[in-house]
Amino acid sequence: MTQIASTTCAADGTITTFTIDGEGLTPLAISPVGKGVSAMALEGDGTRAYVSLKEPTGVATVVLAAQAGSWRQTAHHSLSSHPSYLRVSEDGRFLLGADYAAGKGFVWPLSDGQLGEPTAVIEHQNLHCVVQVGQHVYFVSLGEDLVAGYLLTEDGALESVGTVAAPVGSGPRHLIAREDGRTLYCVTEFSGEVLRLRRDPASGALEIVQQVVAHATDKGLRHSVFGADPLKEHFIWGADLHLAGPEGRWLVVSERTESTLAVLPVADDGTLAEPVSLTATEQQPRGFCVTPDENHVLCPGEKSEQVSLFRLEDDGRLVRVAEAPNGKGANWARVVSL
Repeated sequence: MTQIASTTCAADGTITTFTIDGEGLTPLAISPVGKGVSAMALEGDGTRAYVSLKEPTGVATVVLAAQAGSWRQTAHHSLSSHPSYLRVSEDGRFLLGADYAAGKGFVWPLSDGQLGEPTAVIEHQNLHCVVQVGQHVYFVSLGEDLVAGYLLTEDGALESVGTVAAPVGSGPRHLIAREDGRTLYCVTEFSGEVLRLRRDPASGALEIVQQVVAHATDKGLRHSVFGADPLKEHFIWGADLHLAGPEGRWLVVSERTESTLAVLPVADDGTLAEPVSLTATEQQPRGFCVTPDENHVLCPGEKSEQVSLFRLEDDGRLVRVAEAPNGKGANWARVVSL
């Protein structure tokens, strides 16, 4: 099978693609899609995706020509703002979106790559992420320091199952779930921590049960605050997180001010330990991903014009094994096997 990696490059308005062959990284194509392209949600086998755009504002449907590695836009759904996070529902019937600027979460019906009018809209300040776990959907509100849970109904409605409060001023940002659906992890933007949440599969209720630091503690980084310039103030700037390794035994977390990837051990019960490695990566790693083999990390940087591929060692160290040229303002990465 061929592994095709895609990075969205906001400043160039393009998607750059590469092939990953073993531990080699080879450029394939550069596909123009629109200014400010960012969040990318893959559908089905990964040859169709939905991307967020600033110009023209909204969500574009793009289709991958696997051999050429190029993405072609086939539809555009206009919106008043651009979502910061997109996710296709587990049954493929809906597109879920979190809009940071508008403070809204959406559920759009999907039909052959076309978005319909929303079946549900919820509101929380500065929504930054949305994930689905079983029948439940969770929206992360950075502005309100909370995670809001909903039951996703057959007709695409959202029924609240409650919220869980994150530490005040922590700025919860991105959320992921373990395969068993009983444990979720949330990275905080302002405190650079990972919150471990316990989930009740029946009710969908969440409870925060652990906090672990996931940034460099020897670089003088300080707790950030809403609206600050983290680079100017040398504040913590947490960004993204993904599970990696066999059975998700590692959690990889990015921090943008010092441009690092932290690797935290994950116990069988989901408990986290402190980072076992902290690796320098591309400048300002807003978004990254783990490859389908679960043993490699692909990381672009918003202020870097290259992308790096790392091998995850058995002891949790990340070893850079390949680099390739990339576009400007890269902020998202995804890999599919075809």
